[in-house]
Amino acid sequence: MAVTETLQTSTLQEASYRPEVLARLEQHFRNLVNDNKVQSASYLLAKDGKIFASNAFGLRTYRDEDESPMLTDTIRRVASVTKLFGATAIFQLIEQGKLFLRQPVAEWIEVFKHPMFEKIQIWHLLTHTSGLWPDPGYYAEPNPFGHWDVRFAFDPDTEGPHAITDEDERLKLQKSAWIRAILSMKPVCKPGENWNYSSAGYALVGEIVTRASGLHFEEYVMKNIAEPLGMTRTFFDVPEELHGEVCVTNDWDESRLVKRDRTYEPPRTGGGLYSTLGDLFRFGQMLLNKGTYEGQRILSRKSVERMTRNHFEGRDLFAYCWGGKIASMPYGMGPGVTVENEWVSPGSFGHEGAGRCKLIVDPKQNAVIVYIVPSNLDWVPESIIHPQQLIWSGWQ
Repeated sequence: MAVTETLQTSTLQEASYRPEVLARLEQHFRNLVNDNKVQSASYLLAKDGKIFASNAFGLRTYRDEDESPMLTDTIRRVASVTKLFGATAIFQLIEQGKLFLRQPVAEWIEVFKHPMFEKIQIWHLLTHTSGLWPDPGYYAEPNPFGHWDVRFAFDPDTEGPHAITDEDERLKLQKSAWIRAILSMKPVCKPGENWNYSSAGYALVGEIVTRASGLHFEEYVMKNIAEPLGMTRTFFDVPEELHGEVCVTNDWDESRLVKRDRTYEPPRTGGGLYSTLGDLFRFGQMLLNKGTYEGQRILSRKSVERMTRNHFEGRDLFAYCWGGKIASMPYGMGPGVTVENEWVSPGSFGHEGAGRCKLIVDPKQNAVIVYIVPSNLDWVPESIIHPQQLIWSGWQ
């Protein structure tokens, strides 16, 4: 089923978009597929709430015997785009009076009551400024800070009974083991001092959502964000009958589809969602509409404005950023934000997902852009960076 069969559409002319640029974009994606830099590519361009261009190229799977094509409604793991859903959940709970942005994480997660972690607040987690250890490779290892001594901020053998006999307490400790593992490394900086991209921090965002809402983070997202938006092809666990409609790029990718017991694992806030072009458009359009989509209010206007503005304007917030060494990092509370770019409009916001995909919301052009470019290669800049300059050069 084409993505445009269930969503409003318009023409290139109505969108004031240059057809020769669209042809150039499509050829660019075809070339990436033909050169084996990506397995497949798909995109969706929308303006004024209507899709004016969408297409897909390449194969859905990596298996030689399977020549199923990539389609515009193919399901794909969207990785870190999931973080935007975690941020949305936090702001929903703030609007319900259950949280506040500068609330210490320790008020929700007891093991943060430690001198190294007690000053970390919820907004630090959302903006990647908590000081918690960043994702592997962030420092383009070897990291510039040298080797940290590994230690537990909370050790049940020294801060609790040596032999835990209460079964409820034992279960509680097992379920929180991943939290204690995150806190086993000294912070890389003080809260708010530098920008260090931390999926571990977003796992904690999911844990706070779980504790504040009474629903597991993943259930909360499906009931309070995905379902109201009509995101019918978005899942944390793709139903088995739809596995044949999921894009996978290797054996590991395929093995992730098998549902397993995650009782003792962290919430998948950092990158667990599967979705489609059309569903991500619905989510992006909701943000562009200041919190609503097709009559459903997901967030207040004020929440969207707070999420999507640069919270570090006027500050030199350093970010090592995979060797980028950015002297002044702009960032929102969940999305990355654009303040200066040769192509993408200032004020645009969104997120990239490893694997790979990109969601960009551009209030100036009143546009939502989504593209999915799966690859087994660690980094293909032509698949993520180049499409931006191609797409934004098409506006008349």
